[in-house]
Amino acid sequence: MNRRIAPLLTVALSVTLLGVAGACSRKATKTTAQPQRIASVEGLSQPEALSFDPGQNVYFVSNINGSPGVKDGNGFISRITADGVMDSLHFIQGGRNGVQLDAPMGSRVQGDTLWVLDVDKLRGFNTHTGAPTITVDLAPLKALFLNDLAIDSTGEFYITDTGVQLSADGKDNHTGPDRILHVAHDRTVSVAVSTPLLSSPDGIAWDQRGKRFVLAPFSGPSVQDWRIGDPGPRDVAKGKGMFDGAEVERDGTILITSWNDSSVATLEGPKLIPRIARLPFQPADVSMDAVRSRVGIVSLVANRFELWEWPFKK
Repeated sequence: MNRRIAPLLTVALSVTLLGVAGACSRKATKTTAQPQRIASVEGLSQPEALSFDPGQNVYFVSNINGSPGVKDGNGFISRITADGVMDSLHFIQGGRNGVQLDAPMGSRVQGDTLWVLDVDKLRGFNTHTGAPTITVDLAPLKALFLNDLAIDSTGEFYITDTGVQLSADGKDNHTGPDRILHVAHDRTVSVAVSTPLLSSPDGIAWDQRGKRFVLAPFSGPSVQDWRIGDPGPRDVAKGKGMFDGAEVERDGTILITSWNDSSVATLEGPKLIPRIARLPFQPADVSMDAVRSRVGIVSLVANRFELWEWPFKK
């Protein structure tokens, strides 16, 4: 996990539109032989996760802006348009307007709420105003490193705890336990499963068709799945390892990112098929705009967001 600890860079916004930006929305549904990069946004500060909001046609990007897992109060959420243009660098910012935000990580949009993991808390924000709405405390479970979250078909939350402790100098120590935590409708918290088979669980996404969670373990060699009540996950598809982001689309497409081969792949049964390969950076997370057939990708180490056309249809 030490490769995930990136130095703090000066935030200098630089947006570069690639191709004919004015025609992007008109061309997005065109199927091409190879994926095309549409836009690049630099000057972010350790962007670890992102979620596309189809209601507002924007990407919300979690910026750690410091050391992951450290309560320093300076994390922020950026808002980027569906065309890859920075709309608000500090749409939600720790220490402003009553917001507490330390080191935001995984996120999901649920209606008008942006849910964000923040060290040992699950925080909700209004997607329109950025105002804080609710905080769920997972500290009583001795949460170490809350990484990503999924929302199942009933609206309950399942959260990966990677089992990492960070020292004052930013170095990580994987002490375990590796766990998936549960937040019920009434906001009570519990441990759903705890086992070394989770292999430093990172990304998690709910697969409605398969009635399962898809897991992207950072340390293990295989993408995994897990069903509620099972004692542990099972390996599904071997890959290059250092998996990070996981997202399942409405049409059943399953997206997985990997640091080791700098790719966004789709999980096709027992195989991982690289779809956007040889990226010039290690991708942390990915989120799809299905209407425009695009995906947003963030890199924690490159401090960058990129927007890509997604030509692959199921």
